[in-house]
Amino acid sequence: MLNRQTFENQNLAELHVHVGGATDPAILWNLAHEQGIKLPTKDFWEFVDMFTITSDKINWEDFHKLFYWTELIQSSTQAMQACVHQLVGGAYRNCNITLLEISFNPMFRCRNGERDMDHIIMSAIHGMDKAMLEYPQVKAGLIFLIDRRLSVEKNEIIVQKAIKYKNRGVVGIDLAGPDPQNQEFHFKDLQNCFLLAKQNGLGAAVHCGEHKGEEEVFQAIEYLNPDRIIHGIQSYRNKQLLEEISRRGITVCLCPTVNLKTGFIKDLEQLKDIVVAFKNAKIKFCINTDNPEFFQINLIKEFKLLLDNNILSREELLAANKVARENSFIK
Repeated sequence: MLNRQTFENQNLAELHVHVGGATDPAILWNLAHEQGIKLPTKDFWEFVDMFTITSDKINWEDFHKLFYWTELIQSSTQAMQACVHQLVGGAYRNCNITLLEISFNPMFRCRNGERDMDHIIMSAIHGMDKAMLEYPQVKAGLIFLIDRRLSVEKNEIIVQKAIKYKNRGVVGIDLAGPDPQNQEFHFKDLQNCFLLAKQNGLGAAVHCGEHKGEEEVFQAIEYLNPDRIIHGIQSYRNKQLLEEISRRGITVCLCPTVNLKTGFIKDLEQLKDIVVAFKNAKIKFCINTDNPEFFQINLIKEFKLLLDNNILSREELLAANKVARENSFIK
């Protein structure tokens, strides 16, 4: 029997969730076998354990290794349609999420150019449209990730695809990914990508201030002028930076469980310090799951974590949900 979870009987909103980390391992298993992908195990439960983080901590490198398999399995039109469809419908059925922004990198679903990116994108759109037809209460949008490890030229291609499909459900871009090996990354190299996206009516977000310090956030703001910062937790120690985020009206997407599990927030006391600093600086922030299937969480569980540990009150959680709705890239 389905058991819908709710929080104060509210329609919830989530602005940051990755397709890769939000797909049920059982669906990934079926899709892998349909495509004839050779998996590292023939045992279903061992496969599930690969994608289920049950330990208190996971290191940064091991965390990113998980995306190799999700990106490989999702690199087909059938897979992207199925995964996005499941994600939208599941969010509504499980947590009464009626506004959802879904992130993925379309270039990483092309098997190094073997698959056509437009077909992958259209399949994701089709899956989203199909879910919204089934659940008309839901509004969903796609955010295309660009990546620190990709060349400027390849990131520009992704931005151009986002612009091409902006009237079909693509609502923004987001810079993600770990720093590339053996070369230096500069935010300024992607200035034109962000400027072009914003000039064409797309929202712009940046993953920063997660495992690196506040200087990274300063640079992201200076060069890319984002509407939204994903994580941004290391900002809390710097009063000047907090004031600048607040002054610019940037929305910060907090992902409590993921940052606790990756160790970038060491414990609940530090999480509370971060949230208090954001509140005192009058920064707009909302709560998100990031990779809910990897960490066996959902938005209700995130809310309860914050409520049960006296980090946010019911009223403050509802205010954070309102921030998500009011600052969505979905028009």
